[in-house]
Amino acid sequence: MFLPRAVKRRLGETDPAGKRRPQRPAQSGLPALPAPTVSPNIQPDSALILPAPAVSPNIQRATFEQHSSLNQQSAVSTPSPPAAALVTLSHAMVQPLSQSPLATSVKPESEEEAIISYSKCQRWPFPGDPVCIMCGRYGEYICDQTDHDVCSLECKAKDVLKAFGGFKASNMTADNPLLISDNCPAATSTDTSSIHPIGQVEATHSTAQSCMLPYAYREHEFISWLESDQINHLRQQLNLIVQGDGVCRPIIDFDHCCFPAALSSNIKAAGYELPTPIQMQMIPVGLMGRDILASAETGSGKTAAFLLPAIIQCFDKKDAPVALILTPTRELALQIEDQAKELMHGIYHMRTALLVGGMPLPPQIHRLKQDVQIIIATPGRLQEIIHQEAVNLGELKVLIVDEADTMLKMGFQQQVLEIIEHSPHDRQTILVSATIPAGIEAFAQQLLRDPVRIIVGEKNLPCTNVRQIVLWVEEPSKKKKLFEILNDSKLFHPPILVFVDCRLGADLLCDAVCKVTGLECVAIHSDKSQMERTKILQGLLKGEYDVVVSTGVLGRGLDLVNVKLVVNFDMPPSMDEYVHQIGRAGRLGNRGTAITFINKNNRSLFWDLVKRVQPTGSLLPPQLLNSPYLHEQKKGEERKQRNKDQLVTGDQILNLIRKHDRQKFYK
Repeated sequence: MFLPRAVKRRLGETDPAGKRRPQRPAQSGLPALPAPTVSPNIQPDSALILPAPAVSPNIQRATFEQHSSLNQQSAVSTPSPPAAALVTLSHAMVQPLSQSPLATSVKPESEEEAIISYSKCQRWPFPGDPVCIMCGRYGEYICDQTDHDVCSLECKAKDVLKAFGGFKASNMTADNPLLISDNCPAATSTDTSSIHPIGQVEATHSTAQSCMLPYAYREHEFISWLESDQINHLRQQLNLIVQGDGVCRPIIDFDHCCFPAALSSNIKAAGYELPTPIQMQMIPVGLMGRDILASAETGSGKTAAFLLPAIIQCFDKKDAPVALILTPTRELALQIEDQAKELMHGIYHMRTALLVGGMPLPPQIHRLKQDVQIIIATPGRLQEIIHQEAVNLGELKVLIVDEADTMLKMGFQQQVLEIIEHSPHDRQTILVSATIPAGIEAFAQQLLRDPVRIIVGEKNLPCTNVRQIVLWVEEPSKKKKLFEILNDSKLFHPPILVFVDCRLGADLLCDAVCKVTGLECVAIHSDKSQMERTKILQGLLKGEYDVVVSTGVLGRGLDLVNVKLVVNFDMPPSMDEYVHQIGRAGRLGNRGTAITFINKNNRSLFWDLVKRVQPTGSLLPPQLLNSPYLHEQKKGEERKQRNKDQLVTGDQILNLIRKHDRQKFYK
């Protein structure tokens, strides 16, 4: 049991620091269980373990039933020597409070305040207050088994489990989820008040049997039996292009990876039935530890493709972060962390840290002290923490740069390079994006060692699941055309995502939509606080809004699975941004529609837009096809291509020499 701070001080007067009392047997009438194995660094202190004064009858009943279940099992068969050391977390928590020598210093149950069960119910600390070692909230209690400040039963349970060696739970069963095997390094007795919070973290240990074993990827027998021609035909059918030396074969099912049972269960629970083309090739290559440059259309499942190899790297527990994921926006970082937690659920020693701007810095630094394995960060905030020397990247095994084309452009490039300098040189590096322009690809060669290039589809092309509609709309008529779309029953399927090019335009257009149509509309942009942006994003995912007007903050990487229609009210400044924005309407294989307004203000992109949209069969407006700007751009590209294709011959070299000599003579 842990006690409030005043009680703990009185305890110190009668029990000097460092002195440990002998362990007492259980006095509840139940047969005493064998004493647990104790770590050399930690002494059992059952004399200080008391039942919580505010424990409810339900918890006491649950403890009694737990003992009864164990006793019935003991009566049926004699356990083998290894099983003879089995203990339960509630073993020594049956001594009545009245029999304790500390009963006089503890308030009666009617006078004692109820102990807080969950950390979320505890307040944040004021200046000078003790801080919970697990979550950073107000450390109202002291855990008598570790002498650490904790805020609640939940954090007390986590602290005890962490302090006593991180026991393996390979022998836990559904019938007795609190049963711990004798290979536990230090499973000591705790109190009945711990049963409730441990129930919350029970899943963290009940599936850990396979997590403690080393994992090495081996090609599945079924994949090995396939002929090389069959593999090539499979890649061709998937439109999968692979470049590199010694590239392993793609998987066809997640079971071909032979993941640990806990991770395989989470994959199925998350709704992953069969891998997507990018996942088929990228997961086994990532598991082999190879550097990767991957490009696939938006909504193709790239996030899971790099998360699974990263999670596998974390199975070998380290005291420092093992994986680092860099993202360009806070919203994308939040979504990646949610997906990582979903895949890591119930796996012991798996923690994430979210390091993004717009949120308080101290809690993020405190989180880094909790033995996190995966960091999801934006470059600016991580760079700030690195300057404070509050994070150790020396044990980093894998570095992932999501949306690489944005991250490595001017503005992010220097920050990314500085972060990379603090990581080991022998790390695995993965660059992922929907588009990989030539300049970014050349820069990536400096970061990657013997990389494997994986391309699904043609580079820099929009998602094939999105029907593209291009409309010629002059600037004064844009609002009217948008209102027509919102009133069209064939097109209006909320929520609708509308992209604009500036923050003021987002607010003004949102007000106009609300006033004219009466729809539930909200604007989101970088001037909004992080709390507001998170609330809007959650509302969008839940379908609380009919229309969301956004700048580019929602344009990349986010899985907005319920969005079926995207309207580019303002044409994006580049085709890369165009590809990402229309990709919000076709996530994870779902069909969607993207409507783009263009006019002569977008003339610099006419030819690039035609090249990308025309092959899909979409009709283009005659104003675009007949534009002189389009024909001029087309001719300019043809001239460049002719000059590039010309071969240098001997006659051409002689002509160049003669021309140079004539110019020199006239000078």
